[in-house]
Amino acid sequence: MELFLFINFSLFAILGSLGLILFKAPIHGALSLIVTLVSIAGLYLLLFAKTLFLIQIVVYAGAIMVLSVFVMMFFNIKSDTLFVKLKPKSFFVIIPPTVIFAILLDEIWKLPSDFGIAPLDFGEIKPLGFYLFTNWGLSFEAISLLLTAALIGVVAILKGKNNA
Repeated sequence: MELFLFINFSLFAILGSLGLILFKAPIHGALSLIVTLVSIAGLYLLLFAKTLFLIQIVVYAGAIMVLSVFVMMFFNIKSDTLFVKLKPKSFFVIIPPTVIFAILLDEIWKLPSDFGIAPLDFGEIKPLGFYLFTNWGLSFEAISLLLTAALIGVVAILKGKNNA
C-alpha cells in the first residue's frame, strides 16, 4: 500500500509541476501548483513527518496559494490560450534542465538502498524548530524577506501593466 501511495503522490507531483510550467493561464498554473504541493504533503505523510505535512498543507497549499490567486483575481490577469506554444528555438532551452535531470538521476541511482531507521522524534515540531532557528535562523529570515520583496515586486509589475 505504501508503494502504491508513493507512486501516486510522486506521479501527481510530477504532473502538477508539468501543468505549472505548461499552462499559460495563471489560474490553471496556480491550481497545478496546489496539486503539486498537496502531493508533496502526501509524501511527507508517508514519511510520518506530521509537522511538515501540516506546514505544507496550511502554509503553502493554503495561505500562499490563496494569496497568489487573490492577486491574480484582483488584477484581473487573463490569458487567451491554455498551453504555451513551443517555438523551434525553445528546444535549446530544454537541454540544460535535461542534462541537470540526468545528472541528478545518476546520483540517485548511486545512493544506497538502505537508509536506516529515522529517529523517533523525526518530523516533530520541537527538533525541527530547534534545528531551523539554531542552524538556519538567518537563512530562514532572509528567505522570508526575499519572498515578501518578490510579492511586492509582482504587485508593482502587475499594477504597472494594468495602468498602461
